[in-house]
Amino acid sequence: MSLPMQATIATPSCSAPRSFDEVYRSYAQDAARWARYLGGTRVEVEDVVQDVFLVVSRRLADFRGDARISSWLFEITRKVVANHRRRQRWRFWRASKRDELANIPSYVRDPQAELERQQAGVLFYRTLDKLPEKYRTVLVLFEIEGLSTHDIADLCRLNWSTVKVQLHRARELFLRHYEQLTKKGKS
Repeated sequence: MSLPMQATIATPSCSAPRSFDEVYRSYAQDAARWARYLGGTRVEVEDVVQDVFLVVSRRLADFRGDARISSWLFEITRKVVANHRRRQRWRFWRASKRDELANIPSYVRDPQAELERQQAGVLFYRTLDKLPEKYRTVLVLFEIEGLSTHDIADLCRLNWSTVKVQLHRARELFLRHYEQLTKKGKS
């Protein structure tokens, strides 16, 4: 499975944005990318982004500018994604896995390669789903988004050393859960 290109984060700005339109134009793609990676395969990115910017529209006047707007938006996106994932969990377990795979469109001409890609993605996100939210977040931001530990610390409002510890633990847990899932699949 190939990883996406490295993410870019807008330059820090501690001043309050001028308008909702400006925030939306500047950060909608970032919010969509964060939602896609934090949410996994079962989260509807468009719905998450819409919910994120509904929150932004209500709370923009309250933004004091103490932190970067990207940090503020990331926190909103992370919370909205967590809420969507909680709602999706019970729906996922009710639906049969066969129905879920049947609804995934294929964009690759080789059906075998597409099936392998889908299976790898499902296994990857099943493994991520087993991680506690704080570990999942730092792992996604570091490994998929390509952010540095310093950028993650700024974005999540954590100490840099805390991010390093969480990233280390997240990798260990991810590998442990991945091995368990692959052993189950072989037996």
